[in-house]
Amino acid sequence: MRQLLITISLVLGVMFQALAQTTPAPDLSGTWALSTAKSTLAKDTTTKSETIVVAYKKAAIVFHYNTDGKKSTETYTPDGQKRVTKDMASGKLISKASWRDSVLVIESTLELKIPNVVVNVSGLKPVVDTWALAADGRTLTHETNDPKEIFVYDKQ
Repeated sequence: MRQLLITISLVLGVMFQALAQTTPAPDLSGTWALSTAKSTLAKDTTTKSETIVVAYKKAAIVFHYNTDGKKSTETYTPDGQKRVTKDMASGKLISKASWRDSVLVIESTLELKIPNVVVNVSGLKPVVDTWALAADGRTLTHETNDPKEIFVYDKQ
């Protein structure tokens, strides 16, 4: 009996230690303005200004973009499940969002629709976007791998 209690105590101790080490997801909420001076953008980019308002709605993170006067919205649920994030006439954008430590990671792939044609494409790597909040909470960094760009936003 004593051995059982010691074993249970050790297991609970390890579990609580693991839970204590889990980094909580940062709060990306707020209004963010692109700093082109701090960013590393593609040479052919045409973006002159961008503001993002990030909000949490239930379990989802909603990004409201205003890029050079054009508005758009993207919504992600960071639970690791694949979801259709954009349904277009030419196909679907399927994304999977999850937290890796304190970084939001979004992996996206495109499923193309071509009438009367079956297309099997394999071996393509997803586009990966990462969102990281600086320790002081004043800078939000968005990195993308295709093309390789780093967008740095300042909190407003």
